[in-house]
Amino acid sequence: MSVISKGLFVAATVLLTCGVPRTWAAQLDGALDALATGEHYLNVSLVPLYQYASRADTDTGNYTFDVIGKFTLLDAPARSAVGNTDLVFWVNSSDKFGGLDSTTELSHKAGLLWDTNDIAAESSSTTILVLGLEQWLFQDRVSMGMGKFFPGQVFLSSAYTADNSNGFTSKMISGNPVVSWWESIGIGANAAYWGKHWSIQAAFVDSKAEQDLDFSSFADGKYAYLLESTYSPPNDDGDTAIGAVIYYIDEREQRESESGVVAQFTHEWGDSAKYAVFGRYSFRDGGESQNLDDPSIEAALEQGGLLGVAWNRPFGRTDQQLAASLIYGKPADYRKQQGFDTQYGTEIFWKWQPRSWLTIIPNLQLTRNFEDNLETVVGLRIGVGIERNWAESSVFRSVQAEPPRAKGN
Repeated sequence: MSVISKGLFVAATVLLTCGVPRTWAAQLDGALDALATGEHYLNVSLVPLYQYASRADTDTGNYTFDVIGKFTLLDAPARSAVGNTDLVFWVNSSDKFGGLDSTTELSHKAGLLWDTNDIAAESSSTTILVLGLEQWLFQDRVSMGMGKFFPGQVFLSSAYTADNSNGFTSKMISGNPVVSWWESIGIGANAAYWGKHWSIQAAFVDSKAEQDLDFSSFADGKYAYLLESTYSPPNDDGDTAIGAVIYYIDEREQRESESGVVAQFTHEWGDSAKYAVFGRYSFRDGGESQNLDDPSIEAALEQGGLLGVAWNRPFGRTDQQLAASLIYGKPADYRKQQGFDTQYGTEIFWKWQPRSWLTIIPNLQLTRNFEDNLETVVGLRIGVGIERNWAESSVFRSVQAEPPRAKGN
């Protein structure tokens, strides 16, 4: 998968699959099928969320509405040097509920270094997160893409982390508050090579974009540069993946240049990937505020990580999943000066899919806060959505029936 296509389809799974039947939020499952068979794909979902922090006695609520699609503009015969040309897009709308606190306000009142969920909407917002073209080459060994994409839903993607509201809610797991490139959503390009058990891809993206298609910002020449390498050894019981990203950022949101490393692994075992263990660690250097009067522009964490386990289809229930993760975050220097110390925590969730279009995910977070007390955050996330994929023809010409093509195999 290229950077653009994976960014579009929101990383419910990329290198890995969780072994749970597809839900409203697992858009990437359907998107991967569509990319492998030349199908068109459309997913529409609505996800409301509510959380309550007991010690701080405050609550937050928000929703996100997503329309995600992939259309094959030009089909190519099997085994041709020039493959399919795809158009991919992702439109997102989000807002907080009524007079409730925003996610950022709740985390501040609770004395936490990171947000308790990945939708920090202060007011209503609608934006194009992804809009781009992807070209496959050399029997789908090489992909090239250009357009607007979302790096945080692309690199080191996993069925268990950064999974687009399909499981964990803490931003330490569903996002990455350590590195600035995670949310550098802007115009860029990438190229990737997909081997049998390994891949390498490089990308650059506008690191200062403020609008949907911010060509003026792109012309300023301030970019985030990323290089990713992954290795997936054979695993008959599921998926095993090891990967790392090294990066450099010229400048972002009045921050100095930044560089760093993010490493991640996942291993599944048992009957049809019944169990999984996964982890990620991030380290950055630089990224300090350019405004000496406002050091808070810098990210609150300088390094952090997670280590988790998942039980897919617990007790033989194919419509459920249980997972838990430990979380660790080391504050940046300016946060240390404010009195923050290293924070630890955990999150546990239970996912239940009673209908193909409905997912219910209660969760619990326990985190050591600013006052060295244990803050308890309980939450409920509900997903409602529909998806469709079809392959009658490409946009421009008919398609002859062909066997599904697995990317990189």
